[in-house]
Amino acid sequence: MKRNKRWTSTATLATSMKQAGALRMSAVALLLAVAMPGAVLHGHAQQADFERFKQQNKAQFEKFSEQREAEFRAFVKRWQDAEKNYVEQLKERWNDGMVSGKTKWVSYSDDQSQRTIIDYENDTVTVEFLASETAGKSEAAVRAEAEQVLAKATGTSLAEAVAQDPIHVNAGVNLAQLKNSQQMQQSSLLGGVSAAEVTQQPAQVKRQGKTTSVTIQLPTKVSSERAQRMFPIAEKYAMQRGLPVELVMAIMHTESSFNPLARSPIPAFGLMQIVPTSAGRDVTEFLTGQQRVLSAEYLYDPEQNVQAGTVYLHLLGNRYFKQVEDPVSRMYLAIAAYNTGPGNVSLAMAQTKSLSDAAQRANGMSAAAVYEHLMQHLPATETKNYLRKVVQRQQFYKEELQS
Repeated sequence: MKRNKRWTSTATLATSMKQAGALRMSAVALLLAVAMPGAVLHGHAQQADFERFKQQNKAQFEKFSEQREAEFRAFVKRWQDAEKNYVEQLKERWNDGMVSGKTKWVSYSDDQSQRTIIDYENDTVTVEFLASETAGKSEAAVRAEAEQVLAKATGTSLAEAVAQDPIHVNAGVNLAQLKNSQQMQQSSLLGGVSAAEVTQQPAQVKRQGKTTSVTIQLPTKVSSERAQRMFPIAEKYAMQRGLPVELVMAIMHTESSFNPLARSPIPAFGLMQIVPTSAGRDVTEFLTGQQRVLSAEYLYDPEQNVQAGTVYLHLLGNRYFKQVEDPVSRMYLAIAAYNTGPGNVSLAMAQTKSLSDAAQRANGMSAAAVYEHLMQHLPATETKNYLRKVVQRQQFYKEELQS
């Protein structure tokens, strides 16, 4: 086929123009390099300075992160030592050496002859005395003494409660930060329930062995009021992360029974039981772009704790198990992972810690089958019970919100 002369000449012209343009650009570049060698060198120097700055900044941040890790490891050691020493001290006078946990707040008198136990899960308050303190006293006298103790407890703020706890003091928790928290100062151990409301309830006086106890069942409204106080915070952060608010409420209920000072030996802290290292790193990286360890005093603040908890729950569903197609299946996996970690959930699903393998297995099952599989194959009974409770409570809060 003969080539069209017009298109050939046009192509030749275009080629010539490109070559001429390239020559002009080369000439300009050469002139600039000759005329302004300092500017070119200065540009290279600026780039080198910027690279050095980035490397220095990275090194400084890594050093800071290592320091924070070391500080937290030291804190955990102090915490464990403080708890161990305090429990051993208590056992010299009490049978069990009971201390605060996820759903209970336990405080002792200065001489350790009396203790107050607020059970948030069962909505009871117990004032317990060593038998030697109540010997020869009538039940009415013992109850009257217990009422005085309860009057003090109802007026104790969360910040004051932590400041009076020997484990927190000896572990070096930043008490000043707690005192500066408005929520910690304004919220009380019993959430606004008055001493009169508590003491009007029937009391059970029990003398057993070394102790005498007075147990009062709190008014039925107390637990629902605790949940209602936390609902606005749960709703705020659930909406931010695209989560069902009833799921956030169910997890908060299961983790702590809405006890803002909840703590566990891991250690984990606060309403949604955040582990400062594992969940803490994921949360801070998501919120700030940098991994950091969250402190106990940070996590005792209700709003900060729920923000962290909802971010972590969001990450479990939208990062770790994002390949799971069914939203209900993905939710079941995220709930279980909130308790035991995504790696253990993957093991239960696919006998491997590969999240992709776990997702592939889940995608071949219905949501109901995923739930049943988890209930059969999760290694810890605690996690099975956790999943069951959260799912049941999620339905409860969903119905409450609809009514």
